[in-house]
Amino acid sequence: MDFPSSFFFIALAMSPSAHPSTSEAFTEGADGVRIHYLEAGPAHASRSLLLIPGWRVSARVWAQQIDYFGAQGFHVIAMDPRSQGQSSISASGNTPENRAQDVDRVISNLKLTHLTLVGWSQGAQDVAAYVAQFGTGALDKVALIDSPVSAGPADVTETSGMVKQVLQGLGQYARTPEAYSRGMMQAIMKAPPAPLTFDTLTSESLKTPVDTGVSMLVSDMLTTDRRPSLKKFDKPTLVIASGESLLLQAQKAMAQALPNAQFVSIEHARHAVFVDAPVDFNRTLLRFIDSPASGLSSSGPSS
Repeated sequence: MDFPSSFFFIALAMSPSAHPSTSEAFTEGADGVRIHYLEAGPAHASRSLLLIPGWRVSARVWAQQIDYFGAQGFHVIAMDPRSQGQSSISASGNTPENRAQDVDRVISNLKLTHLTLVGWSQGAQDVAAYVAQFGTGALDKVALIDSPVSAGPADVTETSGMVKQVLQGLGQYARTPEAYSRGMMQAIMKAPPAPLTFDTLTSESLKTPVDTGVSMLVSDMLTTDRRPSLKKFDKPTLVIASGESLLLQAQKAMAQALPNAQFVSIEHARHAVFVDAPVDFNRTLLRFIDSPASGLSSSGPSS
């Protein structure tokens, strides 16, 4: 559905599954798509935080960060990327490069200032694509959560085991999307943040059409080498990895390639590290935001 360029829908509504201090609304993304987001904290706060979730995962997965950073006085936004959650299902533009344009619109429309941009999993690809296109002028700091930026076609040889696993999973996803999605949610986290359940997360993930979901993941991982964008990360960047990550070394290498990066590994947490270890994650991210450019060491906490 297309909307006029002046479209800016701010029909705030309380969600029955959201924390009472969290509201939700829609704003215009690129190409006329409607982007759904959750919001907490004062709108005119001196610091803001934009949280981008992973592949087909609802923004509600950030519940523990929305509550925590909202209580710390941040203006917190967690967005559903296009074709995910309650955002518009788009027939095109389901790539990190297009989603980066949605991120730029969200930042502009909501007038987010002194911003820390956080991307997890697929969201890390969106952040890399955003910096590649728009630079870091609107950002104070950046955080990449448990995902190296894609090497594109080079990953077929450089991380062949991972690519094989992903492609095998896509076959199962195409055949039995509900069973695959439920298994995925149970694999990437130990337990959802209350009041979410695996059932609700699975239901949210199934809002993305299967053919769109397949094309999204291929575009995320195999089509574009986003490593050159790392040279443009000229603001302090935090890399937080799960100690259980199969791509732990790749994330360490990414942190070393970034101009001004700090690396933290959190043990005993799965891919959704911020869900499994919210206290360590929130404190680590807050300390990074509060710190000067060279604040954190490269060692990480244990959860």
